[in-house]
Amino acid sequence: MIGVRHALQRGWGRGTVPVGTALLGMALAVMASCGTAVFGASLSHLTASPNLYGDPFQLNFNLVNGQPDPGVYRSLVHDPAVTRITRGLGTEISIKNVTVGAVAATAIRGTPLLSTVTGHLPDGDGQVALGASTMRQVGAYVGSVVPITVTTPSGGKRTGAFRVVSQVSFPVLSGTSGLGSGAEFTISGYTDAVCPSGPTQARCRQAVEETGNGGILASVVPGPRGKAAVRHYANTYPALTTLPITPTSLVNFGEAVNFPLIFGVMLALFGAATLLPLLVVSVARRRREVGLLKVLGFVNRQVASAVAWQATALALVGIVVGVPVGLAVGEAVWKVFASNLGVVPVAVVPVWLVVGLVVGVLVAANLLAIAPALAASRSRPGQLLRER
Repeated sequence: MIGVRHALQRGWGRGTVPVGTALLGMALAVMASCGTAVFGASLSHLTASPNLYGDPFQLNFNLVNGQPDPGVYRSLVHDPAVTRITRGLGTEISIKNVTVGAVAATAIRGTPLLSTVTGHLPDGDGQVALGASTMRQVGAYVGSVVPITVTTPSGGKRTGAFRVVSQVSFPVLSGTSGLGSGAEFTISGYTDAVCPSGPTQARCRQAVEETGNGGILASVVPGPRGKAAVRHYANTYPALTTLPITPTSLVNFGEAVNFPLIFGVMLALFGAATLLPLLVVSVARRRREVGLLKVLGFVNRQVASAVAWQATALALVGIVVGVPVGLAVGEAVWKVFASNLGVVPVAVVPVWLVVGLVVGVLVAANLLAIAPALAASRSRPGQLLRER
């Protein structure tokens, strides 16, 4: 009871202790540590989850003269280990005079192999999906209509109005250099925009498909069976097969995954720097109270225990306040960061890391209390009571 009272009450007279500052410092340290843990775990999860940053496929086969290789196509269609197949054409378009890479995609099996952040993938003519950075560049949002200029096979330009139906993450398919940049259509929607209706439309569509870059994307079943299928296609069609790669910008940022750990260590030192001086000041300014307690019968072990309970109470207040607030802030910051980056915002709460953090805070608080507790227990009551 005495230790908890010392932790929560400022005292009076010469025994005044800056308790409020210490409680605030502990809560902020725990809160920031939990928020950093959520951010670091979410970042690690992102770099380990290709489907979140726009690569929900395991195989990418280049087209031959604008068409899938017949052997690859037949093998994929009849392979039970292949779950989804998407055909894509790569191109370049202009949205409000902003040139971006684009992909026209149509699912052959399953749903298109693109990662949706918000909204739904285009499923008809006049619809387009944009990356986050592209949406910011052109001032678009889901539901808005934007003018898009495409290039015809003869080199001419055609402009049409398209409704933005989703935000997607596709750093590899769009052929662009950064996350969240690009646009996506259906193949029929794109060819209709390029080729005007009339007797030459069919020939124009054929020319678009033959001259466009692109590929066949495929996803496989999880586990050893899927890994064996990926190895089979990579070994059988080495000239046509490309395995997905992590975008350079994400790799560079992922290398900073140790930053949350470094930041967490700094916050732990900040918390220690807040708690230790408080315990030292508390013992120093409450010397007469300690002397009185010893006169009333406190033994050295009980004096030390009171100091330890003071440290534990301060740590518990920081945990009770800091953990839930830190987790909420960490999730909110990560979702804002991921959305701005252009990837699917999935926050991860590392439960065992948070539990370890809580235990670590309690242990560290009691370790920091050892020196002040020994100093208080070794004091002589007679000398303390004679001090003015």
